[in-house]
Amino acid sequence: MLGRVRWSIRKKSPIGGAKSALLKAMKRRAFLSYSSATLGGLLGASGCSAVSPQPDKARGKPAQNLTGYWPLRGDARDQSGHGNHGIVHGSGAREGNFDGRSTYIEIPPSASLNLAHGDFTLSAWVWAAPDTEDVLGDVLTQFDPVRRRGFNLSLKASAGGYSSHGDDRQVFFGIDDGRMSEWEDCGRPSATSNYISNSLTVFHGDLYAANTDAVREEDWSRVFRYGGGQLWEDCGRVGSRKARGVGPMIVHRDHLYAASWNYDWTRVAVVKRDEPPYEADFCRVYRYAGGARWDDCGQPGRCRRLFGLASFRGRLYVTAEDGRCYVHDGDRTWTECGHFPNYGHPLGVHNGRLYAGVLNPAGVWEYDGQAWKALGNPQGAELRCNQIHAIQTFRGKLHVTTWPEGHVVRLDANSRWTDCGRLGDALEINGLVSYNGKFYGGSIPRSEIFRYDDGTAWTSVGRFLNPADYVFKNPNEWARVTSLTVYGGKLFASMGSCTSSHRDAPADFRGRVYAIQAGHCLSHDRDLGSGWRHLTAVRRSDRLELFVDGEKTTESGARNGGSFDLTSSQPFLIGSGETDYFSGKIHDVRVYRTALASEEIGRLFRQEACHAIRPH
Repeated sequence: MLGRVRWSIRKKSPIGGAKSALLKAMKRRAFLSYSSATLGGLLGASGCSAVSPQPDKARGKPAQNLTGYWPLRGDARDQSGHGNHGIVHGSGAREGNFDGRSTYIEIPPSASLNLAHGDFTLSAWVWAAPDTEDVLGDVLTQFDPVRRRGFNLSLKASAGGYSSHGDDRQVFFGIDDGRMSEWEDCGRPSATSNYISNSLTVFHGDLYAANTDAVREEDWSRVFRYGGGQLWEDCGRVGSRKARGVGPMIVHRDHLYAASWNYDWTRVAVVKRDEPPYEADFCRVYRYAGGARWDDCGQPGRCRRLFGLASFRGRLYVTAEDGRCYVHDGDRTWTECGHFPNYGHPLGVHNGRLYAGVLNPAGVWEYDGQAWKALGNPQGAELRCNQIHAIQTFRGKLHVTTWPEGHVVRLDANSRWTDCGRLGDALEINGLVSYNGKFYGGSIPRSEIFRYDDGTAWTSVGRFLNPADYVFKNPNEWARVTSLTVYGGKLFASMGSCTSSHRDAPADFRGRVYAIQAGHCLSHDRDLGSGWRHLTAVRRSDRLELFVDGEKTTESGARNGGSFDLTSSQPFLIGSGETDYFSGKIHDVRVYRTALASEEIGRLFRQEACHAIRPH
């Protein structure tokens, strides 16, 4: 009997088993999720007869241009005929199961896998769970971090400042040969605000940013959608209460959520001489309803500042200034699920745990879904660290940032902390992101972005506040990078003043957004959804292309400068890379030393859809 097959674009709808209906669904870029009976029904109903990628036995030669093929159906042997057999690390990898902790396949470097200057095509089936509890991680990589040379194909989601990654599944593909573009001015979302909040978030293919404070009250707490160049579209005010801004934003269960806040700690709890009283209502969480509409999702506690949002095991969490963490129970109801010594700033999800950074006394806390556990002060003493401001994953390890000296500190085994260095003369780092094989942080007081170059070394790649002989005595003169995220293959950075108040600093570069590109990159910025998807990444002459389920979704512009040399002595990795071990499943990995035509990629997807996916 025909097994049940379910295909989904935006709404999931069952369809029959006829071959014509199956192919029609594929062409609509549907994705497959299946029951245990799906495979037999899919094969029998469609009449598929997939072409095998095995070597041409009659001639004794490998398949043309196919230099690596790893089905991952019980072993890691290369079926292309080139002998690029994999070394299995961790249980389950030979069956295509990757645990996100330590499991991956390593293929030693070889002449046939040395991509150098030429065109190439990478393809793989990938599967992601419906509810995330880890960074999704790297699918395929071959990257030399010292030379910044190689390629990275990963699944990602944006994380705006204090917030964790969302639960959407976007695709990133980049190559590099030690190149870095100039910074591009992407405009000012809000005319009189000097603070673009810790909020840069990618949702349904668009980049969103929120503001804090402005000259007029009606301009507070607004969210904007990036329109390219220096254009921003106003998506409305979030709520009608007296909250000066929108801080954290995150994608959770295919919705964009935003939390209001009153960030200015110099006024929210202090009456300032010669100023009117600082009115600030308790803050709430909202869900975007399209256009300029925002639905009220309720008030977590009685707080005038909400700091970090996280999607963890299918539920939405928020940290607040009352020292508590709250979880959304639906509608407008929130329940306390944790109480810290002081208020929590950032949230992060890593290796099946939810993490929170706490201030004064500083510490990092770990949540397993039942109880919170203190992991101590990352720098060992309050004098060196009394605030935590960002949490991010890099090279499979959790990293956090500190105040009053802007260090990045790594969490190693047995809750041991390792200092990864200070970012110049930074006092605080609000943004951390893994981008095209490297780690980047944005700092205060100079609004400076740094690249991590191993050990304790950080290299400045952009400084926005750089007056001569500046001594930074007055915090009102400071500026910060509030958020870093990846969109359209570029690294985006938002800028803000120190306090967020329009009274304290000009709206110059503060309140603007900038972008830079490392190497040559592109990204598919829409959610893949859970379940199986077929991904193809192509280097074609001076362009890059991404295909999802056999259809091209993204193409880069022409590369600037000379050809990128990807010659590498690094191993080819499946399920691992510079960001994180892959969390999910990977099957049928292929490498071609040519740029397959769009028709060939579509045919490859259709052929493999008949036999590539096995029920688990």
